[in-house]
Amino acid sequence: MHRFLLALLAVTTIASAQASNPARVNGIWKLTSLTTSGQATPDLPLTEVFIVNGKVSGKLGCGTFSGTMQAQGSRTRIAVKPLPPKPTERCLYALPGAFHTAMNSVNRYAISFDTQRLVLLSGKTRLTFERIGYVTPAKK
Repeated sequence: MHRFLLALLAVTTIASAQASNPARVNGIWKLTSLTTSGQATPDLPLTEVFIVNGKVSGKLGCGTFSGTMQAQGSRTRIAVKPLPPKPTERCLYALPGAFHTAMNSVNRYAISFDTQRLVLLSGKTRLTFERIGYVTPAKK
């Protein structure tokens, strides 16, 4: 009986972990707009986000960032931070900024029926992405 309960717990945990990041969210996304309190952020640098198996990474102009994403239903939680540049690089986007703040404030998401547009939302922020690629998660 004890083994059965442990096996059931393991299956439930695995199913929960898989459900926290729907496969349709996995992919390579390009930021097309960032709106805060109804105001569009002008002159966005090229921003690409790579999402796979609950991990988020990407490029923001000359900078890079990484973090985590948990998504279930229409709710999500994202935590990203900029990564330090190489010792010989100078990059304004290697510091925490408006993009990182916007990503970390997100609590909902919506994805288009054809999975080509992803919108991340919070009370005041809206980030819109278009899919530029697909990923195949590694099997464990």
